[in-house]
Amino acid sequence: MLITGGTGFVGSSLATFFQTDFNVTVGSRKESAKKSSIQWNQLDVSDKNNCITLLKELKPRFVIHCAGNKDVRSCEKNPQAARLTNAVGTSNIAEACKLTQAKMIYISTDLVFSSDNGQYKETEIPHSPLVYGQTKYEGEILASEILPGLAICRSAGIYGSESPLLHWFTDKIKSGEDVECFTDIFNTPTLVDNLGEMIQAIIDKNLTGIFHTVGSERVNRFNFFNTFAEINGLDTRKIKPSTVGEKKNEMLLRPDSSLDNKWTVKTLGVKSNNLAEGFTRLKSQGRP
Repeated sequence: MLITGGTGFVGSSLATFFQTDFNVTVGSRKESAKKSSIQWNQLDVSDKNNCITLLKELKPRFVIHCAGNKDVRSCEKNPQAARLTNAVGTSNIAEACKLTQAKMIYISTDLVFSSDNGQYKETEIPHSPLVYGQTKYEGEILASEILPGLAICRSAGIYGSESPLLHWFTDKIKSGEDVECFTDIFNTPTLVDNLGEMIQAIIDKNLTGIFHTVGSERVNRFNFFNTFAEINGLDTRKIKPSTVGEKKNEMLLRPDSSLDNKWTVKTLGVKSNNLAEGFTRLKSQGRP
């Protein structure tokens, strides 16, 4: 298995999840500063020749494509660069998978939708006002045209033991600082190990198409952090509810990007964790 973007939080977490059952290698532009037993390979997804050469060398049976520019503000400022990485880069990986007959699983995003009303189903047509969402969706289209056997996993709010967001929040609370959390921004947070379980089912059943591989619960950011604090014995009094209001466009935040995953859960036969279940799983493993 090759995981692109394998030194980022999501990619490296999935590499750890899958290394028990697969010979996992990761590819990224820069090697992680953290020491890892997982083999690293130089990979720039915007370079088609690099993608094809690496896949021909490694001959992976499965490629989980996590690489991309996930910085929403950066994408808005540099749409051409965002398209090169998120859309063209995904197309390049798909071309390489076609040539080497590898099964491709593309990690897409909830932000392909307008994110105004939430609870979007797998069959709904995406329409994002954000360059990030637009380029990720273009990646879906381009890769689908190349690979009939493609599996697209739209996920959201991915968290786990190495989550920078959870470590930031924990440090803030433990230092005695107040943390303002929005009550008017919603999504469906996803435990990275639960995402891994859903991808495993797609591999085992050799499934194709679009899947909403997210947690089962639509929550706002206040709910998210408050639940995490309660389960981990942190001071919930330091969590202050607030609203983003009219500043949401300026901050590039969408009111409700939540996904409906009922069809995906039924098709995969994998339980989708709610927030309390996900955080409890992390705590039972001694994490984060």
